[in-house]
Amino acid sequence: MKVIGKLAPFKILEMISLTLLVLVVGCSNPLNYDVSKLTHDQQAVLHAILTADQAKNLDDWIRRHTVPGKAPPAGVTVEQALKDQADWLAKQQAQKAQAADLQKQKLAEYAAKQQEFARLVSVMLVSKTNKVLRDDRKFVAFELEYANKTDKDIQALKGVMKLANVYGEPVIDIDWSYNRGISSKQTVVEHHAGIFISKSVEPQVEFWNTDFERLKFTFEVKTITFKDGTSVSDS
Repeated sequence: MKVIGKLAPFKILEMISLTLLVLVVGCSNPLNYDVSKLTHDQQAVLHAILTADQAKNLDDWIRRHTVPGKAPPAGVTVEQALKDQADWLAKQQAQKAQAADLQKQKLAEYAAKQQEFARLVSVMLVSKTNKVLRDDRKFVAFELEYANKTDKDIQALKGVMKLANVYGEPVIDIDWSYNRGISSKQTVVEHHAGIFISKSVEPQVEFWNTDFERLKFTFEVKTITFKDGTSVSDS
Protein backbone atom coordinates (compact mmCIF):
# COMPACT_ATOMS: atom_id res chain seq x y z
CA MET A 1 0.00 0.00 0.00
CA LYS A 2 2.80 2.40 0.83
CA VAL A 3 4.42 1.80 -2.58
CA ILE A 4 1.19 2.54 -4.41
CA GLY A 5 0.74 5.69 -2.39
CA LYS A 6 4.18 6.94 -3.43
CA LEU A 7 3.50 6.31 -7.12
CA ALA A 8 0.10 7.97 -7.15
CA PRO A 9 1.38 11.59 -7.53
CA PHE A 10 3.42 10.62 -10.60
CA LYS A 11 0.39 8.96 -12.16
CA ILE A 12 -1.65 12.10 -11.51
CA LEU A 13 1.04 14.29 -13.12
CA GLU A 14 1.16 12.01 -16.16
CA MET A 15 -2.61 12.21 -16.57
CA ILE A 16 -2.52 15.99 -16.22
CA SER A 17 0.24 16.25 -18.84
CA LEU A 18 -1.71 14.10 -21.29
CA THR A 19 -4.85 16.17 -20.67
CA LEU A 20 -2.99 19.40 -21.30
CA LEU A 21 -1.49 17.93 -24.47
CA VAL A 22 -4.95 17.06 -25.77
CA LEU A 23 -6.17 20.56 -24.96
CA VAL A 24 -3.25 22.13 -26.79
CA VAL A 25 -3.89 19.99 -29.84
CA GLY A 26 -7.55 20.87 -29.71
CA CYS A 27 -6.95 24.62 -29.50
CA SER A 28 -4.73 24.83 -32.61
CA ASN A 29 -3.83 22.64 -35.54
CA PRO A 30 -0.23 21.46 -35.01
CA LEU A 31 0.13 21.06 -38.77
CA ASN A 32 0.01 24.87 -38.98
CA TYR A 33 3.05 25.31 -36.75
CA ASP A 34 5.89 27.27 -38.36
CA VAL A 35 8.72 24.77 -38.74
CA SER A 36 11.36 27.45 -38.22
CA LYS A 37 9.87 28.48 -34.86
CA LEU A 38 8.98 25.17 -33.24
CA THR A 39 9.08 25.36 -29.45
CA HIS A 40 9.84 22.45 -27.16
CA ASP A 41 6.14 22.11 -26.34
CA GLN A 42 5.16 22.18 -30.02
CA GLN A 43 7.74 19.52 -30.78
CA ALA A 44 6.20 17.38 -28.02
CA VAL A 45 2.75 17.83 -29.54
CA LEU A 46 4.03 16.87 -32.99
CA HIS A 47 5.77 13.84 -31.51
CA ALA A 48 2.42 12.75 -30.12
CA ILE A 49 0.32 13.18 -33.28
CA LEU A 50 2.69 12.42 -36.16
CA THR A 51 3.33 8.89 -37.33
CA ALA A 52 6.89 7.59 -37.30
CA ASP A 53 7.15 8.07 -41.09
CA GLN A 54 5.77 11.62 -40.87
CA ALA A 55 8.20 12.51 -38.08
CA LYS A 56 11.11 11.15 -40.12
CA ASN A 57 9.95 13.03 -43.23
CA LEU A 58 9.73 16.26 -41.24
CA ASP A 59 13.24 15.75 -39.83
CA ASP A 60 14.55 14.97 -43.33
CA TRP A 61 12.86 18.10 -44.75
CA ILE A 62 14.48 20.22 -42.04
CA ARG A 63 17.90 18.71 -42.81
CA ARG A 64 17.44 19.36 -46.55
CA HIS A 65 16.51 23.01 -46.00
CA THR A 66 18.77 23.98 -43.12
CA VAL A 67 22.08 25.71 -43.65
CA PRO A 68 24.57 24.81 -40.88
CA GLY A 69 24.21 27.29 -38.04
CA LYS A 70 20.89 28.67 -39.27
CA ALA A 71 17.20 27.85 -38.78
CA PRO A 72 15.02 26.35 -41.54
CA PRO A 73 13.25 28.77 -43.94
CA ALA A 74 10.63 30.89 -42.16
CA GLY A 75 6.93 30.77 -42.97
CA VAL A 76 6.72 27.07 -43.87
CA THR A 77 4.15 25.10 -41.90
CA VAL A 78 4.52 21.50 -40.80
CA GLU A 79 1.84 20.50 -43.30
CA GLN A 80 3.62 22.28 -46.16
CA ALA A 81 6.96 20.76 -45.18
CA LEU A 82 5.48 17.25 -45.10
CA LYS A 83 3.87 17.75 -48.52
CA ASP A 84 7.08 19.16 -49.98
CA GLN A 85 9.08 16.23 -48.59
CA ALA A 86 6.55 13.74 -49.98
CA ASP A 87 6.76 15.40 -53.40
CA TRP A 88 10.56 15.36 -53.25
CA LEU A 89 10.62 11.67 -52.30
CA ALA A 90 8.22 10.84 -55.15
CA LYS A 91 10.45 12.73 -57.58
CA GLN A 92 13.52 10.90 -56.30
CA GLN A 93 11.75 7.57 -56.69
CA ALA A 94 10.69 8.46 -60.23
CA GLN A 95 14.26 9.44 -61.12
CA LYS A 96 15.57 6.14 -59.70
CA ALA A 97 13.00 4.19 -61.70
CA GLN A 98 13.92 6.13 -64.84
CA ALA A 99 17.63 5.48 -64.25
CA ALA A 100 16.92 1.77 -63.69
CA ASP A 101 14.94 1.57 -66.94
CA LEU A 102 17.72 3.35 -68.80
CA GLN A 103 20.28 0.94 -67.34
CA LYS A 104 18.17 -2.03 -68.43
CA GLN A 105 17.95 -0.57 -71.92
CA LYS A 106 21.72 -0.07 -72.09
CA LEU A 107 22.35 -3.63 -70.88
CA ALA A 108 19.95 -5.00 -73.47
CA GLU A 109 21.66 -2.99 -76.23
CA TYR A 110 25.06 -4.15 -74.98
CA ALA A 111 23.99 -7.81 -74.98
CA ALA A 112 22.54 -7.49 -78.48
CA LYS A 113 25.74 -5.86 -79.75
CA GLN A 114 27.95 -8.56 -78.20
CA GLN A 115 25.77 -11.25 -79.79
CA GLU A 116 26.30 -9.53 -83.12
CA PHE A 117 30.07 -9.48 -82.54
CA ALA A 118 29.99 -13.17 -81.55
CA ARG A 119 28.80 -13.98 -85.08
CA LEU A 120 31.85 -12.17 -86.48
CA VAL A 121 34.71 -13.16 -84.20
CA SER A 122 35.52 -15.20 -81.13
CA VAL A 123 38.36 -14.95 -78.63
CA MET A 124 39.46 -17.68 -76.22
CA LEU A 125 42.04 -17.82 -73.44
CA VAL A 126 44.17 -20.86 -74.26
CA SER A 127 46.69 -20.81 -71.41
CA LYS A 128 47.95 -18.79 -68.45
CA THR A 129 51.39 -19.14 -66.86
CA ASN A 130 52.96 -17.24 -63.97
CA LYS A 131 56.58 -16.26 -64.41
CA VAL A 132 59.12 -14.59 -62.12
CA LEU A 133 61.71 -12.78 -64.25
CA ARG A 134 65.40 -12.38 -63.50
CA ASP A 135 64.81 -8.95 -61.99
CA ASP A 136 62.18 -10.53 -59.68
CA ARG A 137 59.31 -8.89 -61.51
CA LYS A 138 56.19 -11.02 -61.81
CA PHE A 139 54.69 -11.60 -65.25
CA VAL A 140 51.53 -13.47 -66.24
CA ALA A 141 52.01 -14.94 -69.70
CA PHE A 142 49.01 -16.15 -71.66
CA GLU A 143 47.94 -17.28 -75.11
CA LEU A 144 44.82 -16.10 -76.90
CA GLU A 145 43.03 -17.72 -79.83
CA TYR A 146 41.22 -15.50 -82.34
CA ALA A 147 38.71 -16.88 -84.84
CA ASN A 148 37.57 -14.75 -87.78
CA LYS A 149 34.09 -15.96 -88.78
CA THR A 150 33.54 -13.35 -91.49
CA ASP A 151 34.17 -13.32 -95.23
CA LYS A 152 36.59 -10.40 -94.85
CA ASP A 153 40.14 -10.21 -93.52
CA ILE A 154 40.42 -8.55 -90.11
CA GLN A 155 43.14 -5.94 -89.70
CA ALA A 156 42.77 -5.32 -85.96
CA LEU A 157 40.62 -6.25 -83.01
CA LYS A 158 40.15 -4.19 -79.87
CA GLY A 159 38.27 -5.02 -76.70
CA VAL A 160 38.41 -5.98 -73.04
CA MET A 161 39.49 -9.28 -71.53
CA LYS A 162 37.12 -9.94 -68.64
CA LEU A 163 38.22 -12.60 -66.19
CA ALA A 164 36.22 -13.97 -63.26
CA ASN A 165 36.69 -16.80 -60.78
CA VAL A 166 34.67 -20.02 -60.69
CA TYR A 167 32.00 -18.24 -58.64
CA GLY A 168 31.54 -15.58 -61.31
CA GLU A 169 33.18 -12.90 -59.17
CA PRO A 170 35.29 -10.41 -61.20
CA VAL A 171 39.04 -10.93 -61.03
CA ILE A 172 40.38 -8.41 -63.53
CA ASP A 173 39.47 -6.53 -66.71
CA ILE A 174 42.29 -5.96 -69.20
CA ASP A 175 42.08 -3.63 -72.18
CA TRP A 176 43.44 -5.62 -75.11
CA SER A 177 44.06 -5.28 -78.83
CA TYR A 178 45.39 -7.57 -81.56
CA ASN A 179 46.89 -5.90 -84.63
CA ARG A 180 48.52 -8.73 -86.60
CA GLY A 181 45.56 -9.51 -88.80
CA ILE A 182 43.26 -12.54 -89.08
CA SER A 183 42.43 -13.92 -92.50
CA SER A 184 38.84 -14.66 -93.43
CA LYS A 185 37.48 -17.88 -91.87
CA GLN A 186 40.83 -18.49 -90.17
CA THR A 187 41.99 -18.96 -86.58
CA VAL A 188 45.24 -17.64 -85.14
CA VAL A 189 46.89 -18.01 -81.74
CA GLU A 190 48.73 -15.13 -80.11
CA HIS A 191 51.75 -16.41 -78.19
CA HIS A 192 53.89 -14.62 -75.61
CA ALA A 193 51.16 -12.21 -74.58
CA GLY A 194 50.84 -11.12 -70.98
CA ILE A 195 50.98 -8.41 -68.34
CA PHE A 196 53.40 -7.45 -65.57
CA ILE A 197 52.01 -7.76 -62.06
CA SER A 198 52.20 -4.98 -59.50
CA LYS A 199 51.71 -6.08 -55.89
CA SER A 200 49.98 -2.76 -55.20
CA VAL A 201 47.21 -3.48 -57.75
CA GLU A 202 44.80 -5.93 -56.13
CA PRO A 203 43.11 -7.25 -59.33
CA GLN A 204 46.53 -8.03 -60.82
CA VAL A 205 47.55 -9.89 -57.65
CA GLU A 206 44.29 -11.86 -57.73
CA PHE A 207 44.92 -12.71 -61.39
CA TRP A 208 48.37 -13.99 -60.45
CA ASN A 209 46.93 -16.09 -57.60
CA THR A 210 44.08 -17.65 -59.62
CA ASP A 211 44.89 -20.86 -61.49
CA PHE A 212 44.02 -21.09 -65.18
CA GLU A 213 41.49 -23.87 -64.52
CA ARG A 214 39.62 -21.63 -62.08
CA LEU A 215 39.27 -18.69 -64.46
CA LYS A 216 36.21 -17.80 -66.50
CA PHE A 217 37.06 -15.78 -69.61
CA THR A 218 35.00 -13.56 -71.86
CA PHE A 219 36.12 -11.00 -74.43
CA GLU A 220 34.10 -7.81 -74.76
CA VAL A 221 34.60 -6.60 -78.32
CA LYS A 222 34.90 -2.85 -78.78
CA THR A 223 36.04 -2.50 -82.40
CA ILE A 224 36.72 -4.76 -85.38
CA THR A 225 38.67 -3.14 -88.20
CA PHE A 226 38.77 -4.92 -91.56
CA LYS A 227 41.54 -4.69 -94.15
CA ASP A 228 39.14 -3.14 -96.66
CA GLY A 229 38.93 -0.07 -94.44
CA THR A 230 35.50 -0.77 -92.95
CA SER A 231 34.91 -1.31 -89.25
CA VAL A 232 32.23 -2.10 -86.68
CA SER A 233 32.18 -0.87 -83.09
CA ASP A 234 30.03 -1.04 -79.97
CA SER A 235 29.14 2.66 -80.14
